[in-house]
Amino acid sequence: MARRVLIADGIATNRIAFKAALAAARYEVTAVASAAEAVAELALGRDDLAIVDGGLADLDASGLTRLLAARPHATPPCLVAVDDDSTDIRASWIERGAAGVLLRPVDRPWLLTHLRALLRAREAYAELSRQVATAARMGFAESPATFERAPVMAVVANDRAAAGRVRRGLDTRLGARLEALTPDQILGGSESTGRRDLVVLADEGEDSLWLLSELRSHPGLKRAAILVENAADDGPRGTRALDLGANALLRRDAGPRERAAIIRRALAQKLELDRLVHQLDANLRMAARDHLTGLYNRRYAMQHLADLAGRTRADGRGYGVIIADVDHFKRVNDRLGHAAGDAILAEVAARLQSNLRGHDMVARIGGEEFLIALPDTTPAQALIAAERLREAISSRPIYAAGEAQRITVSLGIACSSDASPDMALQIADAALYSAKAAGRDCTRLGEAPRPLHPAAAPAAIAAASLRG
Repeated sequence: MARRVLIADGIATNRIAFKAALAAARYEVTAVASAAEAVAELALGRDDLAIVDGGLADLDASGLTRLLAARPHATPPCLVAVDDDSTDIRASWIERGAAGVLLRPVDRPWLLTHLRALLRAREAYAELSRQVATAARMGFAESPATFERAPVMAVVANDRAAAGRVRRGLDTRLGARLEALTPDQILGGSESTGRRDLVVLADEGEDSLWLLSELRSHPGLKRAAILVENAADDGPRGTRALDLGANALLRRDAGPRERAAIIRRALAQKLELDRLVHQLDANLRMAARDHLTGLYNRRYAMQHLADLAGRTRADGRGYGVIIADVDHFKRVNDRLGHAAGDAILAEVAARLQSNLRGHDMVARIGGEEFLIALPDTTPAQALIAAERLREAISSRPIYAAGEAQRITVSLGIACSSDASPDMALQIADAALYSAKAAGRDCTRLGEAPRPLHPAAAPAAIAAASLRG
């Protein structure tokens, strides 16, 4: 199903231009001429995003600005198109709840880049919300505990002057301090000591984009809100930053008010995601978690996979399933003992978890077997994810029984937009068997099986269930 975008603009030619640009990118567009009509459309709950003319005459009277100022993620993110590019104008819209401000005439690639970034953030939140709902349907929901803590934020730059420029005037506006760090300092922290809620990358050039990619794979920073400072006239670099996973851009000419507004919004969204993760973990810690690894258990994984497959069939987007199996694990247990085997499984689980997106799901479904569910994923993306997981396990030894052990995994992948959970698991299982037959420590992408003659089915099912 195409993503739905609401256009609210009082000028017909503007609505036509937006609609043409978005329809060409396969968005489904609804266009209205007033803020009142926009409020009525948003109430239907069909839209994923909104683009609003900042000059609509009935904007405040309609209540649209009150909708924008609602709790993060409560309404679809909204981009506001304006004719005045001053920092105070931009700041005022961010303070009123806009996800971003675009200067007319709006460049089409620039617009589409912002939409992609906003959709990724919205989908990540929606996926976590669905996981909380899955727990509720399984009877594991509890009243959410209060989740409050002081945010930890940093400005990262090699140049102290660049860090000072970003920090200037922010301490009093934010009520919290942004620590100044170098790239080496922030990358050198462990998962616990290096954790940050929000990071601003203030260096110019490509170095900060390289650092952005590194931070997105850092265990303590992969869920941080990351802002990239960018020159107003450097659209290509801003586009790359957003596509690499930046939550927002911070214009280099932004005043303290605008910088503070953007940071507050990004931080609020990040903490809202943390609240969901905290609630989900509290609900499922005992009932749906594997006691050894802390991952989800088989019962939760099967329910989650059924929900994911149902959503995928409804909206037409693909999902991926990966089955990962530790190679020769029985030999490891026999040689080192079960305590060492347990330690190895716990470390494998930790590496799998730390190399996935925040809204992916990983579960332990058997002794040495793990299931990974990837929402909104193509076969190419699933292959990349599986290879990243394989390398995360094999690239560094795991220490157990007082010595370094080289542990590898084999992975089988299924990726589809219409396969049932049972079929996806059969495809991934057969692909895993193929990976083991190919020598282990490799990845294979499965294909949907051709219809079998009834007499051949038992033999095929038996072959697909073999383990090396």
